[in-house]
Amino acid sequence: MEIEDTKISNAEEFLFIQHLEFLQERFVNASKEEQQEIIKQLEPVAKKQGLITVYRPQHEILADLREAIELGGDRARDFFTHSFVSWYRRGHDIKSMLGDWDYLDRSNRYLFLEMIAIRDLYKHSDSELYEFEQYCLSKMKD
Repeated sequence: MEIEDTKISNAEEFLFIQHLEFLQERFVNASKEEQQEIIKQLEPVAKKQGLITVYRPQHEILADLREAIELGGDRARDFFTHSFVSWYRRGHDIKSMLGDWDYLDRSNRYLFLEMIAIRDLYKHSDSELYEFEQYCLSKMKD
């Protein structure tokens, strides 16, 4: 069985590399408009976020959210403050500033996914979440 798994893995890797080489050749020979279209089509595949596989303690996630709000610029601040308040009040029905999602880097997108998974953790502190919501509300007024 191991030999078959190795063959499948090698075949998949071969096909992946072959597809990349084809795309590279196509991209180099394309017009500027065609290059932009290729990039537009590949972006969702390249940026696909994985599932949360390792749960971090709530206080670590909230500390990272606070750092993103403080140091991440206006878009990150607006996105996380509005998203957190919406998530905290409405549960999983999040009304965030989705236009700012495109401007978040990969780590902040993952942080957002961690945020919405907090209540699914084994233990969470609702009082800590409430305090963080109050912090977000104060930042929304700034």
